[in-house]
Amino acid sequence: MRIAIVGGSFDPIHNGHIQMANQSLQALQVDEVWFMPTSSTPLKNRELTLDQERLAMIDLVVQKDSRFKVCTLELERAGKSYTYDTLKKLIETYPEHEFYWIIGNDQLEQFDKWYHAEKLVKMAHFVCFDRNGKLADSKYDIMCMTMPSVPVSSSEIRMGNKLNYLPKEVLRYIYRNRLYVKDFVASRLTEKRYKHSLSVAKLCEEFALNNGYDMHIAYYIGLFHDIAKYMPKDEMVKWMNSICPENMEYPVAVWHGFVGAAVTKDIFLIDDPIVYNAIYHHVLGTSQDPYAMMVFCADKLDFLRGYDSSKLIEICNKDIKEGFELVVQQNREYLKRG
Repeated sequence: MRIAIVGGSFDPIHNGHIQMANQSLQALQVDEVWFMPTSSTPLKNRELTLDQERLAMIDLVVQKDSRFKVCTLELERAGKSYTYDTLKKLIETYPEHEFYWIIGNDQLEQFDKWYHAEKLVKMAHFVCFDRNGKLADSKYDIMCMTMPSVPVSSSEIRMGNKLNYLPKEVLRYIYRNRLYVKDFVASRLTEKRYKHSLSVAKLCEEFALNNGYDMHIAYYIGLFHDIAKYMPKDEMVKWMNSICPENMEYPVAVWHGFVGAAVTKDIFLIDDPIVYNAIYHHVLGTSQDPYAMMVFCADKLDFLRGYDSSKLIEICNKDIKEGFELVVQQNREYLKRG
């Protein structure tokens, strides 16, 4: 059989990888495409997400096409992963197969740094799919082909950008297993505000657990509640005009709640009305929904605010509605004093 190998960290796998696999099937007329996740790569210094998590996301993609397979050869080998060693093992194990090793523009540019580069191109067909119209010249025997551009990288996704380039089932897996999500938030907040968001998320979970609600939903409400806190005002005005122009009369300091709800839905693709409502109302405390009450209380009672809120937290853990009423009253008194 003719086998195309699409290797990479797949941290996470995205539509660009899938496009490359489909292009291999169509343009090269291969019988199967094997996704080969790496445990580490010689030319990259970054700690990867756990192997089992990356494999699980790849499996979600592979299940959708019988011609897609997963090859774990490089994960099974400890240490740095060299293509030469991998390809040598593949040829020894599957002498009946003809291999096509798929690379991208960035790999072509660095190909002369690959271990035994001159031997590699004699062991298999190397094919570079041009994704941006900027193919580098190469002295090696590498077939170059164009493919439709998919302008996304795994590093962008890990920062919470371009999540629409993820298969829906992979995005669900990421949120279900809380992969990368702290980086989504950290990249948009100050360190102090980020720590506050983590603390609020943890407290929301605690309230949900003790009041019989979904801890997972509560966690994400707390994590994203301040996501629009540092959005530039001109950008925030655009969001406000789009989602709730009637609320423009509120002070600008309040807007991040309204905008944060929309950003969480439209940018981070958490399309849950409970999450939207809770974040939308978390600044003013104007919703009686239990999750909205939880994040309002957690935001105000966070220990990082520097005062002893333990008694009110205890009340919220016993009865979130009672705790909410007390926190609202305390907040009103605080605002009057201010």
